[in-house]
Amino acid sequence: MNNKTFAHHLRQAGFTLVEILVALIIGMLVVLAAMASMLGTRSTAATGDDVNVLHQSSALAFRLLGQQIRQAGYFPIDASGPLYYFDVNADTKLESEPAFFAIKGQEAAAGSVNDTLKVGFAPNPDYFHDCLGQVAKNSAGAAYTPGNPADPANVRLITSEFLVVNGALRCKGSGHITPQPIIDGVERFDVMYGIGDAGTERVVRYVTATNVASFDQVRTVRVCLQLAGTSRSNPGGSYVDCDGSSQTSSDGKLRRVYTAVFALRNL
Repeated sequence: MNNKTFAHHLRQAGFTLVEILVALIIGMLVVLAAMASMLGTRSTAATGDDVNVLHQSSALAFRLLGQQIRQAGYFPIDASGPLYYFDVNADTKLESEPAFFAIKGQEAAAGSVNDTLKVGFAPNPDYFHDCLGQVAKNSAGAAYTPGNPADPANVRLITSEFLVVNGALRCKGSGHITPQPIIDGVERFDVMYGIGDAGTERVVRYVTATNVASFDQVRTVRVCLQLAGTSRSNPGGSYVDCDGSSQTSSDGKLRRVYTAVFALRNL
């Protein structure tokens, strides 16, 4: 083979410009498909994480709310018994709540969608903690002593107040000034009160706190929580709000609405 023939074969061994461009385009399409698949997987994973967090948050909130609401209005059946010391007309030892009560609420102020709920019940040697799991304290800051329920310094009322501050459902317990967060991501905390029919326990209607003539008539409490996730991977997602109206998320956040009804056992 002479040099001229060898050079000709070398020139035929390379790729043409068209072939290179086609290869680049195919490679780019493969990369774009892989990136789209990865982004879709990430979006699905983020949405799944938000769903789990919202479910867990609602379960935690309802467990604590239910625990406190079911205690509302409790006082010892045998107030003169050796383990109890309670007089519904006596000083509660709380400056914020000098009179015994079971439940009370406040409707959301103008420009807000978050209500306030407060429950009260008498302590006993077996259960004397507020919503924060802390021992109730009297106005002087002294803690309840379960071993001596007749101690005149003991509080006669445990209170738990639920409210929303900066997107977090918080609870303020007896004798504790600063509300502590329970769950985050709360966009709405809506409380409705089931009013009992005269002389019966049957609930005939649900009303807002403003329309409760007397909280002694309340037999059940219906709580609605609207929670929002942290990721923005759910564009155009729809949900039904606490009023039963269909809404659409415009910021890409996942939203879920949870409702629970709790009966007041001690009224």
